[in-house]
Amino acid sequence: MAGWQGGWARGLWRTAAASAAPPLAAALAFEVAWESAYGSLATWGFLLGGLLLPLVLLGWHAALATRRGASLIALSALPAGLGAILALASVGHSALEDRGVEISCIVLKVTEHTETESSTDAQGHWTSTTRTSYDHRLDCPPGGPEHMDSPSRLAKQGESLAVVHDPQGKVSPRAAGDVHGWGLRTAAEVAIGAAVLLGLAGGIREAYEKRRRRPRLPTGP
Repeated sequence: MAGWQGGWARGLWRTAAASAAPPLAAALAFEVAWESAYGSLATWGFLLGGLLLPLVLLGWHAALATRRGASLIALSALPAGLGAILALASVGHSALEDRGVEISCIVLKVTEHTETESSTDAQGHWTSTTRTSYDHRLDCPPGGPEHMDSPSRLAKQGESLAVVHDPQGKVSPRAAGDVHGWGLRTAAEVAIGAAVLLGLAGGIREAYEKRRRRPRLPTGP
């Protein structure tokens, strides 16, 4: 009886942890980003506490689940990580919506930067990923940004570009049509919701499989 109760208690705890890990990671990323955008947190604190720490915790959570064969719980770390990143990004967009100033700048120069990252999987296959970014050098009114990075070319040299910048300088500037605080928050909630459902299903499945594999005691002669 004690073993049965202990097994179910352990199963309930793992199910609760699997369901709670995604929103907790997203909440950590969101709070750190909020403190950076609206408080006094430095850039290094933003990167360590808002980006690195939530992803490391989710990775550790997924590794523990994989180690005991709970594949659904391990899989939930993927949408959870995406949700944490979206929650982190949404704060900067929201800050620009709250206090951002829209100005018109002239593009002085556009420089393309290409980075290639290579990785190998468990079977030894190499995969290369190429990322391209564009550094726009700007001539803005006093107080405006001198440059702005973007994954796409926003305007050609000599053209005018509408930019939203943070007067406090805590949030990176963005093109005027590329501020999506509400959309990013909604996407983060959807990703976290999917992660919670996966974690919940994984916890229930793990408890059921462990109970099914437990040897039955003889009931009589």
